Amino acid sequence: MSDELIDAAELGEEAKRFKQSDLYKSLIGFAQQETMAALDELSRCEPTDTKKIMELQNQAAIGRKFPDWINEIIHLGDEALEVWKQQNTE
Repeated sequence: MSDELIDAAELGEEAKRFKQSDLYKSLIGFAQQETMAALDELSRCEPTDTKKIMELQNQAAIGRKFPDWINEIIHLGDEALEVWKQQNTE
């Protein structure tokens, strides 16, 4: 159990460092562009083309979700670190 907590905490720390990187900032920019492009195309899409509408909605959602995924890894890492600390101070 302790190894799993340490692994989660380390992954959370790695995600924090990644979030400060130029690579992360570039990926966020690409994700935002992808979302905006999907929303733009969605506004011009035929209202009866449900397959295309669903594809564009998914494309926009992925662009919005990327930062959430990184933040979730950080949150889980912080929680794991707290649990590990509690277990090792008792």
